[in-house]
Amino acid sequence: MKGENHRFLLMCLVILSATVLTIPIAGFVGIMGKATAAPEEAVLRVGFMQGVDKLNPFVGLSDAAYVFYGLVYDALHSVGNDFETVGNLALDWAPVPASDPDMVAAGEPYGSVWEFVITQNATWHDGEPFTVEDVVWNINENCGGDNYYDMWAYQPYAYNMEYAEINEEKWGPNTVRVHFFDRETGEPKPAAYAQLICIPMVPKHLLEDQPISYIGFDWSGVFDGSTPPLVGTGPFMATENILNEFQNENYMILVRNPDYHATIDSGKEVKFDKIIMRFYDEMSAMDSALRAGEIDVAQFPPQAYYAIKQDVEDGSLENVETYDGLRCTQYWTQIGINMDSSAGPNPTRCDLAVRKALAMATDKESIVEDYYLDFAEPGSTLISPVNTLWHYEPTADEMLNYDLEAAAAMLENAGYKYPYEGATTRVATGESLAVTEGWVAEGKQLQYTMMVRGQEYPEEFDIATFIKNEWEKIGVSITIDNMPEDQLSTLAYKYGYDMLIWYWSADPDPNFMLFCQAKASWDGWSDNLYLNESYEENYSKSIEEFDPVKRLEYVHNCQRTHYEDVGYILLAYPYQTYAWRTDTFDGWGDWENDPARSFDAFWTANPLFFDLEYLGGTDGGGVDPLIVVAVLGAIVAVIAVVVVLMKTGKLKKKGGDEGGDTGSPLGD
Repeated sequence: MKGENHRFLLMCLVILSATVLTIPIAGFVGIMGKATAAPEEAVLRVGFMQGVDKLNPFVGLSDAAYVFYGLVYDALHSVGNDFETVGNLALDWAPVPASDPDMVAAGEPYGSVWEFVITQNATWHDGEPFTVEDVVWNINENCGGDNYYDMWAYQPYAYNMEYAEINEEKWGPNTVRVHFFDRETGEPKPAAYAQLICIPMVPKHLLEDQPISYIGFDWSGVFDGSTPPLVGTGPFMATENILNEFQNENYMILVRNPDYHATIDSGKEVKFDKIIMRFYDEMSAMDSALRAGEIDVAQFPPQAYYAIKQDVEDGSLENVETYDGLRCTQYWTQIGINMDSSAGPNPTRCDLAVRKALAMATDKESIVEDYYLDFAEPGSTLISPVNTLWHYEPTADEMLNYDLEAAAAMLENAGYKYPYEGATTRVATGESLAVTEGWVAEGKQLQYTMMVRGQEYPEEFDIATFIKNEWEKIGVSITIDNMPEDQLSTLAYKYGYDMLIWYWSADPDPNFMLFCQAKASWDGWSDNLYLNESYEENYSKSIEEFDPVKRLEYVHNCQRTHYEDVGYILLAYPYQTYAWRTDTFDGWGDWENDPARSFDAFWTANPLFFDLEYLGGTDGGGVDPLIVVAVLGAIVAVIAVVVVLMKTGKLKKKGGDEGGDTGSPLGD
């Protein structure tokens, strides 16, 4: 009887094995899918080569982090397709008229007090109502007293804010007034930039008992015991797993907010279920994921993007569209130079003649062509040319053109000479400004250390290597220090460096970027401690000038001064180089004519998300790889069991021996 059972079971296993092996895997997966399929979710899958560095919106620095904040948080304002300011939590806004009784009584000038009408339809993700008290608390926490220095993240908005207030009897139940002032003198001051305030609103009811220093630096961004643990009012919500996802650094999932206020306020509605932000260590993996339909959209470095674009154009890659053009965030890369003559390895860099010579020895055209593959434009001034309203382009007479001979002559004339015939590096002589000012001793070589974030942006390490070889031709030596971006940012704000290659992004309104090179930013945002009195005067006027023609003049003056002073050596305005699938989502729009429609737009309530419509999964991404692995595993298991039975001629008990042998060739 025992032998017959053995033979019968063996026969069954052989038949099962043969049957399984005759089923095509795709068909098998299809059978499983039909048996267990739930209604298909509409999921937007986005690839990133950079992770979210912090969940706290007052601490994070990476571009991916700002995209994340823009998904889960709201601000008073957002930005429309063509850089126009659009309402988010604020439905209406304007300077309080000079004739207003309160303005007259206080003697405050026109433009120094703004009124914002706040939506009454917003709800926090944990179900609590969003109120004007939340707005007042958030603004006052960012600008009030010493709070300003702890809440550093949104200083470009908060620096000239004095306080926010509400008075339901005078102004209505959903109105907030914000007062602006000169932080140095304490006097009221008009704020022309107040038409765009993008400070993310965080929940007062969960944070009001915490110290400001905790919120600004130590808060993790999540709340224990809250559902969900991360709470905003934005169009997307975190899940209960957000902290684990963040810590694992592979992906983060956000689900659609079903109660988003914009649906009532303006008829805007997200039409898909969730977003998955996927983070990749290897560009080749993200490239393969897009091609296979495992992600729907991603921004690629120049080399990978070029290959994708070529394949799209020659027809070998179908259902994919590409876009390259100036970034809506005004992103640019620069050589930053530490302007603190009392710090850093080599203060000779603070001599304007040295900075101008280095600028003239920097071949921006070659950098754009060879390292950005022409997916960029040569850099010049602080406001990107994508912002046609505010950008200033230097005239032919002002332009510091690439000219190695002129650069070498400038160093020679400024007292930086070769110490002996055949020397390769110049030194500061007694004629140089660096020696006469006491910054360095005579004989100090023009040798600098340049920090780069080449791990996340390998092209920037290559650019630094190219610059190193170019500058050697005029007698300047650099050592490249390659490091992760978080380490670079930490060292940058300690001001102990010589130079770095880094980047900036900015708002459509010029205040944000101009602030970051003003002395007011020295307590937070300035990464180079730049100071120029002409720049300061024009920046101050640009804040309070409401006449658009006059304000443009001041903004242009700032950019011209900074360029001629070589506050930065702007290398390039890199393009956004995106590719997306057209067989999974529709509604991507025209990014050429609507530049702020990009996925880069982090100003909350990105208009793109309200137009995307799900078309269904792709063939390349429709089968879960885990199912395939499971099917293959089942086939291998059956074969293994058959082989063991045939070799041993016996079956062990399911439980195995007490020593832990399960009796199965697969183990536990």
